[in-house]
Order: sequence, then C-alpha cells, then structure tokens
Amino acid sequence: MKLLAAALAATSMAAAPPKASCIDAHLSYAARPLNHHDVFVQTTIGKPKPPVRIKTSCTYLDPAIGFGFSSPYTCIGLGDTVVATMNGGHRESCLVTGVMPYAPQQGDIRQPGP
Repeated sequence: MKLLAAALAATSMAAAPPKASCIDAHLSYAARPLNHHDVFVQTTIGKPKPPVRIKTSCTYLDPAIGFGFSSPYTCIGLGDTVVATMNGGHRESCLVTGVMPYAPQQGDIRQPGP
C-alpha cells in the first residue's frame, strides 16, 4: 500500500507543470512583446532567474516599446496591471491572465540573444 502511495505521489509530481520564476514588479526587469497578448519578462538585477511568459488581456502588444507592471505583492501574478507604451506615446492598460516559464512558441516575435 505504501509503495502504491509513493508511486502515485511521484507520478503527480512529475505531471505538475514547471513553476514560473518570480518577477518582482518593484525591481528592474526587461520586457518585450511576444505577440498580440504575451510579454517576455526577465529580471535584470540580482541573481539571474529564468525568463517568464506573461499572458495579458491586452489586444495589440506587437508595437509596444515599453512595459510597466503593477503588483501589490512581490511576484507579478494573475490580475496584476500591465501598462504597455506604444510608439508615439499611446498606452494600453490591461491585466495579467497567466504567468508561466518562457518557452518560444510558433508565431512569437523573435527575441534577441544567443
């Protein structure tokens, strides 16, 4: 019986999706649009952390040149505010609808880097 419980626990842990890094909205970070709705975010200060994909309720992020995040907590999470600044100064404000580890997806804007 104990063996069955251990096997089930190991299976459920293996099936759990990877947890996203904590991105602190109060510290320095780099953010770039990935597509109409998603943003690539990575901390730029302190111990390096893996980047995250932040899904938003925004409607057209492709031309965004800057992002601001507002969170009452340490980590950016569901329901937090995103403000995207577009070329020309127009701003779009929306909400975070998901935070996950960054992995390239088909249709993403190509990211600079190695």
